[in-house]
Amino acid sequence: MKIKPIQLSSLFFLIIFSLSLPVFAQAQQLPVTINADQINYMQQKRQIVAEGNVTMEYKEVKIFCDKAVYDAEANKAHIIGDVKIIREGSTAYGQDVLYDFNTLEADIEEVKISQPPIYGKANQIKKESENKYVLNRGYVTTCDLEDPHYKLVAKTILIYPGKKVVAKNMVLKVGDFPIFYIPYFSQSLKDESFPVEVIPGKNSHWGYYLLTRWRYNLDEQNKGKVSFDWYQDRGLGTGINHKFESKDYGKALIKYYRIKDDLYKIENRKDLFDQYPERKNDSNLEDDRYKAQLSYNWQPSNRLSLTSEFHKFSDKYFMKDFFEKEYDIDPDPESYLLATYSFDNSSLSLFAQKRVNRFFNETEYLPQLEYNFFRQKLGKTNFYFESIDKLGNLRDTTADSGETNDAFRIYSENILSYQDRIAWLSITPFAGAYTAYYSRNKFGRSDIFRVAPTMGVTLNTKLYKNLDKSFTFFGQKVDKMRHIITPEVEYTYIHDPTVSNGNLFQFDDEDDIERKENIIFRLKNKLQAKNEERTWDFLYFSPSVEYKINEEGVGSRFDNVKADLEIYPTKNISLNSDAKYTFAQEAFTEVNADLTFSSSQTIPIEYEDEVKDESRYSVSLGHRYLKSDSTQGTLNFTYNLTPKLQFKNYMRYEYRTGDLEKQQYALRVDLHCWWMDIGIDFDRQDEGGKDMIFWLTFRLKAFPDINTGFEQTFDSAKSSY
Repeated sequence: MKIKPIQLSSLFFLIIFSLSLPVFAQAQQLPVTINADQINYMQQKRQIVAEGNVTMEYKEVKIFCDKAVYDAEANKAHIIGDVKIIREGSTAYGQDVLYDFNTLEADIEEVKISQPPIYGKANQIKKESENKYVLNRGYVTTCDLEDPHYKLVAKTILIYPGKKVVAKNMVLKVGDFPIFYIPYFSQSLKDESFPVEVIPGKNSHWGYYLLTRWRYNLDEQNKGKVSFDWYQDRGLGTGINHKFESKDYGKALIKYYRIKDDLYKIENRKDLFDQYPERKNDSNLEDDRYKAQLSYNWQPSNRLSLTSEFHKFSDKYFMKDFFEKEYDIDPDPESYLLATYSFDNSSLSLFAQKRVNRFFNETEYLPQLEYNFFRQKLGKTNFYFESIDKLGNLRDTTADSGETNDAFRIYSENILSYQDRIAWLSITPFAGAYTAYYSRNKFGRSDIFRVAPTMGVTLNTKLYKNLDKSFTFFGQKVDKMRHIITPEVEYTYIHDPTVSNGNLFQFDDEDDIERKENIIFRLKNKLQAKNEERTWDFLYFSPSVEYKINEEGVGSRFDNVKADLEIYPTKNISLNSDAKYTFAQEAFTEVNADLTFSSSQTIPIEYEDEVKDESRYSVSLGHRYLKSDSTQGTLNFTYNLTPKLQFKNYMRYEYRTGDLEKQQYALRVDLHCWWMDIGIDFDRQDEGGKDMIFWLTFRLKAFPDINTGFEQTFDSAKSSY
């Protein structure tokens, strides 16, 4: 086989090096260093023969073999027996290599390549250009074993140095058993996402299911993934997520998914209503269900930016049924276009929003122009000014109805402030007004003007105290501490608007302005600790209390007490909490707390291509309290049983009903070049039953960005795994 040698500056390439040996008789020094157990100089044949543990070095190239014959007359080298060529961290292997330095061609038998985390083998390698190489009858893998656990096999594999690997009709084999056919394979060498993802599982809404993703990488600007999903009780779903990235034309993400939902067929309506009783009165129950989404962002210049989103759904339950994660984040996504131009001290934006899904309530902006003047110092004075001005046509729409309310509105917010310091006290008074014009109000009257003056002041200072007394807390030595105290008082007053909220359409927050007068007292506390090893924030505590003055129908009173607390006594212990106490209810209305601690004993765990010391176990206890809703306790537990086996557990308990609302038990097994995650979830349903979800995923260590769950899969509120 004849191949052109290549410089192995990236993956999968044979290393090129140029040897230009002078004639022996001229007694010049060779440019290559040759070491071996035995070296013979054959003057008549003009050859060098090296045998036994041969090492050849030329610049950054090192070659190891059993035997090497260099022909100075022909300027060729014959390298034999366990050939190993190394350059810049890349390695190529062969058994019989003929290297021609005149034509830069070589004959190689069964070349193997290695540049962690990529390994491969091929019968032949050819160089078609400086930026393209071809592997014939070979495979690539991330498994470094002589007989890899898995491999991607193809007749022809194209290598683009430092960019990507491309192949057609590729087969994924585990051992020698083919398990997945890939018609077109494209893997970016800069991307840590494996192109094939498969997740099986089971839950009460879908039955058994199999979710698959095939990633593609057309070029540097276009990539994405194609979905092929099977649901036992719902049918077949297909979709595509395409991502476009261009320096000249911005970024775009297109999502499309469609399914002929068996549960929505006419003959299955009884099963549908048994499972979802609230849908009996829904007028849109077509079995052809889909979503079409587009997000786009482009910054043609440093000052101008464009952002747009489009979301179209077949019905209001589609996202909840098949993409619950996305639904939980935003159950009613809006479609809009926003163009913003930035000046040195201000910005101008045009915002247009139109309802796309008739089954949602939404405010439309057709369009709205906004000018934002950022807080700026006026000349050489201590005065500052800031303002926001908006004008546009607004329309309030009602779900599943033709009823609308619309008006033209001009809104303005102007604030003048003064900033100064009196001795140790920082003082910032301000005054301003909220003004608005409406073409009509909710009673049909035209040309409505509204004004609401506002004023206030903020006072604060900082106090310091050093504590030199040393102590030990939970085994952590503290040599010094510094206490930083920042007391702050903020007074705000908004006068009664000239037109009440009840007379106006409530399009957004700008229309909801009422008389307000309050004082907020804050006391920020921070303890910084120091020892010989490090300096860290040992404790942060920030309580605040709000006092409302002359509130309508109530009078003056303390309203809310809020407190944030963070404690980090050691690297292995942390406490984060926040709480809200309401005087009107004489009770805490919201409390959140998380206590996390981990073992100081570590165990070596392999991550990607390195080994890290991880705590043998970690435990997080959480508490969520909402007075009007629920009281929940959560547990996150991770235990590394061995360096290759990890157990994870997550539970959420509702104290008011006595139910375990969420349970997850999972094992992660290290399979040399893979991680296997296997788990089972139990979710309490609104109907009172339990939903069991089984899932199994494989994650390549070399491509850790592969999803352990898809958009469709149900997932608990965990921060990892």
